[in-house]
Amino acid sequence: MTKDEHDNEHHKHETHTAEHAKHADHASEEISEEKPVDSKRSLIIVLTIIGIIVVVIAGIILLSKYVFINNNSVIYNHYQFDKFEGNKWMTQQLIKNQMYNIPFYNNPTQVLDIAVDPNSITRVRDFSLYTNGTTYISVDPLANARVVLAGVEYARILGKVYNIYNMNVKSAVDQYVNDTVDTPVITCNNQSKDTLVIYQTITDKNLISVNGNCIILESKNATESIRVADAFAFRLLNIIATNQ
Repeated sequence: MTKDEHDNEHHKHETHTAEHAKHADHASEEISEEKPVDSKRSLIIVLTIIGIIVVVIAGIILLSKYVFINNNSVIYNHYQFDKFEGNKWMTQQLIKNQMYNIPFYNNPTQVLDIAVDPNSITRVRDFSLYTNGTTYISVDPLANARVVLAGVEYARILGKVYNIYNMNVKSAVDQYVNDTVDTPVITCNNQSKDTLVIYQTITDKNLISVNGNCIILESKNATESIRVADAFAFRLLNIIATNQ
């Protein structure tokens, strides 16, 4: 090979090498340009997936709250009521550092339609605070047993079971019959400074009112008397606001 041929081959080799290096640099630039694009695309995908997960979780929460309603649990004014023994309801209340399980036949949402004079609750509280008298729960001795049961609903709250009012609570009737000779006959006429009367009666309406030291719990029938009693009890416990 002559010197000219050798120089020519060397020049071709250098040119080829330069071209190869140029292509390599160009490819490297393309790769470096593609990497940020791929990273951005990956970030968008991740954010999209997170967004979908958040939407799904929010949907489940909304469905569970407004569609798949748990009929065995009700929360009212921060109190949780859970069903037990069929149709009864239980809630817990912390009273003087002691937690109590308190049963009811209704939950608060089931008695909000019953009109309650807020002064009736105030009268009970004042009587409890400022007197050492007796509270009589008076019913018609011929009334259905449910009426008597209704009185038990709030008698345990007024008495000493839950250490709230700690009142001296006694049963009474509004008239004499043969088998009530040992039970005092008490009506609103017997109210006094030291005698609080809670009188349960069947009328044509559901209503809790007050007249002096006599609180009247009216109900349309024996079954409704339990709802009225619970409406009274929930306010005594301040689960339902006194003025509501």
